[in-house]
Amino acid sequence: MSNKLAIIIPAYKAAFFDKTLDSLSRQTDKNFKVYIGDDDSPHDLEKIVSNYHGRLDITYKRFPTNLGSTDLVRHWNRCLDMLQDEDFFCLFSDDDVMEPACIESFHKTLRTDSASDVYHFDIDLIDGNGNIIKSCNNYPSVLSANEFLRMLYTYRIDARMPEFIFRTRHFQESGGFINFDLAYRSDNATVISAARDRGIRTIHGAKVLWRDSGTNISSNHNSALKLRRAYATIDFFEWMEEYYSQRAEACPFSLKERLELIIRDILTLADGFPRKELYKALGRVKRARQNIFLYLRCRIYIMIALRKSSKHKKFFTYIKKYCLTPYSKK
Repeated sequence: MSNKLAIIIPAYKAAFFDKTLDSLSRQTDKNFKVYIGDDDSPHDLEKIVSNYHGRLDITYKRFPTNLGSTDLVRHWNRCLDMLQDEDFFCLFSDDDVMEPACIESFHKTLRTDSASDVYHFDIDLIDGNGNIIKSCNNYPSVLSANEFLRMLYTYRIDARMPEFIFRTRHFQESGGFINFDLAYRSDNATVISAARDRGIRTIHGAKVLWRDSGTNISSNHNSALKLRRAYATIDFFEWMEEYYSQRAEACPFSLKERLELIIRDILTLADGFPRKELYKALGRVKRARQNIFLYLRCRIYIMIALRKSSKHKKFFTYIKKYCLTPYSKK
């Protein structure tokens, strides 16, 4: 096989697209192929792509309909269908950047560990000008799926889709992309599923630079999007519980921990929505729907978290701390 690695770019935005392609053209190892799926963009992405013919091995396809605005994961999947016979792929983005030695470092890692199904680049976050705004913690050299999940949701590591390389066949056999609304937390669930057997191998020597330009789904503060993100978070943790149940394995997070993480996202709605909308979101949680006492405990947790007054602060902090304690080991 002449190209073991495919870099897939589900493209729509033009603002930093040239910088993305430029970073790929500057790779010290050119043994990869680029697949660009134009999501019916209003921008002339093909003109930008044309500047890199001869510098990159590119297949470009403009799709006649836009999917990203309604079902981003479906767009990812039709871009994945563009692959030919590549063993590995990376779902990159139209505004992120690879440091020059990324592909070389990946192939170097393959020479010492060719058995993993998921590989990972450490990342830094950059702004619209390319300045580093956050140096993220590096991953351990090897990380199990459960360790990844635990470290991610205890804020010891970060994770974005473009930093991962998947073994194509195993990825398809393990279920492919996990679909949530806005593809929010789809990257986390997809990595957990794909890494379940052999874990995650970190690629040392170069980083992916993830751009926080203010146009990303995760950084958009539109009220409607905040609500959809909160619902997607609930769907993710519901998926997590079902996933581990089907595998007859203990979930890395107790029910109490999962509820606290869900409520954290529900509380982001407090500024733009009435309190009843927060309780409505809570009602989407299956365990809360099935257990009125649990639902009421969660409501109390939310009510206390929303209190503005510092009066009786210690008392309410105590109540909040212990209102979900009975669910610590479930």
